[in-house]
Amino acid sequence: MLRFLNKSNYITSSLHKNVVVTRNTLNYCTSTVTNKSSKSSCLNSNKNDNNNSSSAESINIKLDETKKLLEKLRNETTTTTSLNNNNNSNDILTDTFGRVHSYLRISLTERCNLRCQYCMPEEGVPLQPTSQLLTNDEIIRLSKLFVSSGVSKIRFTGGEPLVRKDVEPLIEEIGKIKGLKTIAMTTNGILLNRKIERLHNAGLNLLNISLDTLDTNKFTIITRRLGWERVMESIEKALSLNFNPVKINCVVMRDLNDYEICDFVEMTRDKPIEIRFIEYMPFDGNRWNDKKFVSYKEMLQRIINKFGSIEKCVEDHPNNTSKTYQVPGFTGKVGFITSMSEHFCSSCNRLRITADGNLKVCLFGNAEVSLRDFMRVGATDEDLLKIINAAVLKKKESHAGMYEIAKSQNRPMILIVYLHLKLWLKNILSFINTICITTTSNKRSTSTSTSTSTLFNNGNNMNMFGYVLATAAVARCYSTKSNNNNNNSNNGNKEFTHIDQVKRLPTMVDVSDKLVTKRSATARAVIEFPEFVLSQLTGSSGVGEVADGVAAAVSSSRDIQSKKGPVFATSIVAGTMAVKNTSNLIPFCHPLPIENCKFNIEIISKTSVQVDCTVSVTHKTGVEMEALTGCSVASLCIYDMCKALSHAIVIKEIKLLSKTGGKSDISLEIPKEKTN
Repeated sequence: MLRFLNKSNYITSSLHKNVVVTRNTLNYCTSTVTNKSSKSSCLNSNKNDNNNSSSAESINIKLDETKKLLEKLRNETTTTTSLNNNNNSNDILTDTFGRVHSYLRISLTERCNLRCQYCMPEEGVPLQPTSQLLTNDEIIRLSKLFVSSGVSKIRFTGGEPLVRKDVEPLIEEIGKIKGLKTIAMTTNGILLNRKIERLHNAGLNLLNISLDTLDTNKFTIITRRLGWERVMESIEKALSLNFNPVKINCVVMRDLNDYEICDFVEMTRDKPIEIRFIEYMPFDGNRWNDKKFVSYKEMLQRIINKFGSIEKCVEDHPNNTSKTYQVPGFTGKVGFITSMSEHFCSSCNRLRITADGNLKVCLFGNAEVSLRDFMRVGATDEDLLKIINAAVLKKKESHAGMYEIAKSQNRPMILIVYLHLKLWLKNILSFINTICITTTSNKRSTSTSTSTSTLFNNGNNMNMFGYVLATAAVARCYSTKSNNNNNNSNNGNKEFTHIDQVKRLPTMVDVSDKLVTKRSATARAVIEFPEFVLSQLTGSSGVGEVADGVAAAVSSSRDIQSKKGPVFATSIVAGTMAVKNTSNLIPFCHPLPIENCKFNIEIISKTSVQVDCTVSVTHKTGVEMEALTGCSVASLCIYDMCKALSHAIVIKEIKLLSKTGGKSDISLEIPKEKTN
C-alpha cells in the first residue's frame, strides 16, 4: 500500500543542537517504508513456490536498498557529540513541539485468536512470515535503546500478544532492563488466565483487558469467536494477583453495545476495576462511519442519568490519554479515550513499533520507518538513534479529524503492520475499473477512457490509484445508494436498492457496511373461508361454537383436523421451513442464521383465519422477507389442507406489520378483524 508523505521542507529545531540532520536525511528515513512498498513482497497469503521465491528476491532487493540508505544517512548526518554519550538523551525523543516521548508500544505479533469487527476486516488480513517479524533479540535491543533515551514505560500489544509462543521469556528479559519503570500489556484475555502468574513474576505490572460486552452471545457476534467466560476468568485472576487497577478496554459502537455502558460502570462498584470507554476509531477495513460513533460526552451523560452524579478524578500524570471519573462511593473508576471527539495530541508521549519493526510516531499517521531493516543491514545503536530522532522530528502537531482519518489510508487495527500493494490488487480492481469508465447518468451509457494496464504502467496515474485506495473502504460495490432516508416511500430520485445504478440490472444489496443488530419482523395473512368450511373443521355451526371449538382445541393441545391431518400444526411446520429457505426462494435475499420463528394462527371470525409470523435474527440485514415468506407459505399450506372442502378459499391479504432493529423501524397498527 502506498504511503503518501508530507514532503514539506523542515528546519531542525533548536532543541536538537546536538544532532544535525539534513532535510534529505529526514526524507530518506521516513520514505524507507514507502519505497519498500513498491519493490518488496512482505506478505504472502499464497503458499506456492513461485510466490515464495519472488518474496525472497524482493526482500533481498529491499535490504540492499536499505544498506544504501544507511550509507547516505551516515554520509549526510553529522554529530557534534556521540549520541550514546549525550548528556541529555531525552532530546532524541523530543519533537519540534516540545513533546517528550517516554512511552513505547511494541506489537509482538499481528496474529489474533479473535476477529473483532472494529479491529479486523471481515475478510481477514494477510500475515507475514515469522522471519519478517521482530525477533526477541531485536525487541530487547530496541527496548534497551529506547529506555536509554528516556522511555520509562513499555506496553506490549498485538494482534494478541499472548499468542506469541515465547512471550513469557521475552517479558522476563525486558523486566531486567534498568530504568524501565512500567511493563504493561493489552490483551483480549483469552489466554491470560494460564500465563498471568509467570508474566506477573517477570515484572508485568499493568494490565489492560479488552472486553466490549457483558453478554456472552453478543461477545460471539462482535469477536466472531467464543470465549467470553475465559475473559471473565482472566479478569478475576488479575484481581486476585492484586493488579490495581485492572483496566478493561471497551470500544463503544452505537446500536451494538452502547446500551451496556451503565452495566460496565456497575462493575466498578465493589472492584478495583477501571473501565475505559474508547471512542470508535477509523482504520482500514473496519468500515467506520459516524452513525456508529458515540462521543464521550454522550456516554458521560448516560452515566449521570443512571447514577445521579459522577466526579472527575485528579489526573496523576500529564500524559494520560484517559479522562477519568468515579461514581461517588464506588471502588473502581471510569475513563474515556476521546481520540476522535477531543484528541490529546498536545500531550502525546507515545511511539509505536509494529510487529514487523516499523516505527510509527502517530497511531493515525501513515509514515513509518523500518527499524528492522536497518538493524538487519548492520546499523549501530548510534545509527538507529539518528533514524529514530529523524522520525520523531517529523511528528505532526496533531492528527486529522475523524472524517479525514476515515478517508485516509492506515493499517487495519489488527495489524498496525505493513500491507503489500500486490495483495490489494485483486480486491480493488473493480474500483480501478470504475475510475477508468466514464458514466453518463442521464443516457445510461458508458465509454472507456483508458485501460487498467495503462493505469498501472503510467506512473502519473498512481495518484488516481491512491484515490481509489482511499475511497475503497467507504464505497458500496454491489448496490445503489440513495440520499433519501425515507424508507417508506419511493418518492423523488430514490433508486431501487436491488437495481444496479450503472447497468440497470438486478443485484443483491451489499450489507457489509451495516451494523450487526437484533432485528425482528412480523407479517400477517388473512384467509377467507366459506362459512361451512370452518364449521366442519371445528365441528360447530355458529360463531360462538366456532370460538368454543378453537378454545377447546388449544386447551386440549388438539389441532383443527382435515382429512389430510392437523391443519395449523402442519402449516406452522411448512411456514417455518419457508422462513429458513427464504434466500433460496427470493433471489436477492441474504442467507441468515434465523434465531427464532413464531407463528400464531387463530380463527378470528366464522369465515376468517389469521396467520401471524414473527422472525428474529442478530445480523446486518433484516428479516421482513422471511416473515412475509413464512406467512405466505403457511397460508398456502392451510389452503392445501382444506381445499378438499372447497376451492373458494381466498388468501385475502399478506402484509408487513412491523420490523425493528434496522436503519428505520416500521410499525403498522392493524387491528384484528372483528367477529361477525
